Amino acid sequence: MDEQIKAFIRRSWDIIETPGDPAWAAKRRLARALRRLNHLVICTAAPEAELLEAAQRIEQALRTIEPFPAPTFLEQFQNGDYVQRPEVYADRAWITGRSNPISPLAELEEGDGEVSATVCFENGYVGAPGWVHGGALAAVFDQLLGFVLILGGTPCVTAELTVRYHRPTPAHRQLRLRAWIEREQGRTVDLKASCALDGAETASAQARFVRLDPTQFADTLSTTPSS
Repeated sequence: MDEQIKAFIRRSWDIIETPGDPAWAAKRRLARALRRLNHLVICTAAPEAELLEAAQRIEQALRTIEPFPAPTFLEQFQNGDYVQRPEVYADRAWITGRSNPISPLAELEEGDGEVSATVCFENGYVGAPGWVHGGALAAVFDQLLGFVLILGGTPCVTAELTVRYHRPTPAHRQLRLRAWIEREQGRTVDLKASCALDGAETASAQARFVRLDPTQFADTLSTTPSS
């Protein structure tokens, strides 16, 4: 595999601790405030006047930002910026991105023969009262399982994902997830994962991913219509 492509794929999942420029840092600050607001507004008991004032301030913030361009991930890939600065776009990812105000901020880690994640699901990811919505947990499983293959610099897609919920997974608690490869056959890889709270498993997953040819993958994105 071309080492440049391999490095690009790996960097496209890297969350940088310190943003590389002031605008990026400002975006993280804005996303952090919006993330807190997202979870707070769901359950707040603030009175009407304060809610209306907050809404007006948010609407003003929209008017401040809306005039500026907002190119999509695909558009930025096709104009070359994504390829030059993949870590900037990793920071916008749904599951892990600090510049994404709807991210649960899962933190992915490399380990010995497996990978892991820590995540705490707040108000916006609750299903039944006090429990994490099963779809939110499945999404983090999917991201973590993909990370297993991305570490090797291989682009991949999910072919199958099955989640078994052994017991309710509590919201507002620090969860630990693990994922590992079970077997490989050609481009097909079977993986497993587990979610636990204080060592007690709450859910598990098994998945089948398909490795993609990096060059073909990049060529396909380059010719995909952007709108």
